[in-house]
Amino acid sequence: MRAVALAGALRPLRLSGLLAAALVAGWMPPAPAGASDRDAELAAAEEAGAQWMFDYDFHAAERHYAEVGDRYPDHPSGPYHLAAVLWTRVAQRGNGMQGSSLRNDRYFSQTQRAEASPEEADAFAGHIAEARRRADLLLAANRDDAEALYYRGATEALESGWAVVVDRAWFRAARTMRRAVGRLRRLQEIAPEVRDAWAVPGAWDYGIATLPRALRMLAFLIGMRGDRERGLEGVRITADEGRVAKWGALWTWALLMQREGRDEEALDAATRLRRQFPRNPDFALEEIGVLTALEEYARARELAIRFHGRRDAGFGNYHLAAPGLIEVRLGEALLFEERWEDAVTVLSRGLEAGPDEVTEATLLFRRGNAKDGAGLHGQAGTDYSRVMRSGADPILGEWAEQLRRNPWPDGAPPGSHPGDPAARK
Repeated sequence: MRAVALAGALRPLRLSGLLAAALVAGWMPPAPAGASDRDAELAAAEEAGAQWMFDYDFHAAERHYAEVGDRYPDHPSGPYHLAAVLWTRVAQRGNGMQGSSLRNDRYFSQTQRAEASPEEADAFAGHIAEARRRADLLLAANRDDAEALYYRGATEALESGWAVVVDRAWFRAARTMRRAVGRLRRLQEIAPEVRDAWAVPGAWDYGIATLPRALRMLAFLIGMRGDRERGLEGVRITADEGRVAKWGALWTWALLMQREGRDEEALDAATRLRRQFPRNPDFALEEIGVLTALEEYARARELAIRFHGRRDAGFGNYHLAAPGLIEVRLGEALLFEERWEDAVTVLSRGLEAGPDEVTEATLLFRRGNAKDGAGLHGQAGTDYSRVMRSGADPILGEWAEQLRRNPWPDGAPPGSHPGDPAARK
């Protein structure tokens, strides 16, 4: 029964593992009054590192956190954040930082996955081991050391995130995440003022609570209990009041608000992230995606055109955006405005950009939608057939099969419009 329940719990485990991003941010406000000089210096170092990491200036972030690790050899922050930078870089490379593909569970059925080189995998494991060693030494001296307990739980959450996104090792990730949640809940009890401790248990609570009823019962029998509202509140607390995990928790909040259909709140979070980290392409793409879900097509189109211009001008780290993805976003805005021919032109341009197989399938599917809208069902069927043959996104394949029989938009399958509640399941 334990194995069955854990297998059924893949959905919350996957969500919680991905939302280990709620811990990868290294943000700290100025140290509180009365803090030691060392605490103040570490806080400033963490704040600087977060800006580099979430702006996707990965090399600068790695150099910075290596210096932090050397400067504070007894503190887990340096090696922990080096692991976090690696997690973020690998996840981003495999489209694992795009809320638009994570608001439902399609990400895990797609063929594309985050791939780490052997050198990256070894480096991640080494940083995790060193962060754990430093935290354990502090806990051996004081089992109630709040900062050490936080980093011990955060390290396990990050391990779980790697197991989910890179290794797809669900059961190992489940065991590791449960340990992380246990440590962070204990920290909530002994030091409730440490607001970073709330995000990961919150994501875990939310994931279990949103399981189908039968699977919730199985999870309950082995001691896995969820609470939707408590889960959301935990993530919100860290997003609003956290120190180490503030920005990652805000990204998580944007994702959960999309899953909940609270798109105005998701838009507010995405806009805040885009403004704080202007060099990060994924936050800008996220804002465009939420605007499309809100049917704010003109605003989405305006931001997409601005993104396109910035990328072509070499702005920030926009070159890290997956090829063809901005054409997906702009094409969708045009599609839902029923500007069929313009959408076909933009989506065709995306197909010429050398996209990965999942982005290519999305471009083909949306181009088929636009051709259907223009009354070119025969041509649309050719695009739908290519989506089905690729197998890159099984959900898109199912939708494409339906649309070959019943053209878009009247035959649009449930979930195929980003504003459709079924798209969040």
